[in-house]
Amino acid sequence: MRGNLIASAIVVVLLIVAPYLAPLIHLDISILSEVLIMAVAAMSVNLMLGYTGMLAFGNAAFFGLGAYGVGLSIKYYDVHFIVAILIGIVAAVIGALIIGPFLLRRRGIYFALLMVAFGQVFYFIAYRFTDVTGGEDGMNFPRPYFGVGAWHVTLKDQSFYYLMLVIFVAVLVAMWYLIRSPFGRTLIAIRQNELRVRYLGLNTDRFIFVALLISASMAGLAGALYSLLIMFAFPLMLDWHQSGDFILMVILGGAGTLWGPLIGSIVYVVGKDIISTITPAWQIFLGGLFVACVLAFPKGLLGTTLDLIGKRRTPLEEELSVVGSLESSQAK
Repeated sequence: MRGNLIASAIVVVLLIVAPYLAPLIHLDISILSEVLIMAVAAMSVNLMLGYTGMLAFGNAAFFGLGAYGVGLSIKYYDVHFIVAILIGIVAAVIGALIIGPFLLRRRGIYFALLMVAFGQVFYFIAYRFTDVTGGEDGMNFPRPYFGVGAWHVTLKDQSFYYLMLVIFVAVLVAMWYLIRSPFGRTLIAIRQNELRVRYLGLNTDRFIFVALLISASMAGLAGALYSLLIMFAFPLMLDWHQSGDFILMVILGGAGTLWGPLIGSIVYVVGKDIISTITPAWQIFLGGLFVACVLAFPKGLLGTTLDLIGKRRTPLEEELSVVGSLESSQAK
């Protein structure tokens, strides 16, 4: 436990000094902000895929809803930074409330396909309503000031990055507490043996639905922040290709690990930025990098590393521990 805290503290310190180290490898500070935002989006997928075992292949729908919630509220109602983010999160949660009932009794590939299908519905709505959303061209909007009451500040590149860092750490800590709570342990038990959890008298559909809402709020937050970073919202934010990027980040970093989404986000975002400046065929080389990482690290970069140093229990031991703790709580 102490070792984990020390390692986490080191990572946070590195993130704090990252803006001063980035020029050494010719990285713009906006790329660092994008890394943190995409890490939050990947964490939303990790909650469903890594901890609950549900194939969340359509989280771009919530990401895009968050982005359009921000864009539309700023463009048409001239709201400020915090209000815009809250509207983006609410838009994503409303989207989850709409599609959630259709997903609850589906599992496996059917759950995944329905998520993708609903995501494409939102994509075509944004694509077709040209007068409101800008259609294929997307929509530009200014970044509003950040403030509370009479105090406010205009967010430039560095101040925007540190705000993203604060938000990322807050989401990470919330995720840590969530996974270690009885609710989180139940999600892990559902991933490992849903039938047994049902035999304990728990309604797994309700747990999955709440997890979906939490995941949607995190994805909506990431979409809202990303649109504020680039001051732009466009339909491809809702597309299934975007969901694929989030899944790649989770798999690269390590599904079911706390820091895995950040590692996957670093590999994806920084790798894309560096390789795209070298060759126009950057997607081929980036795909090759993904294949190499998956083959060399079958449980992700972090997951495989933890296995090698013996910090993780075997799947059977973990299942017996999680389900056993649930049985004990039910007995009490």
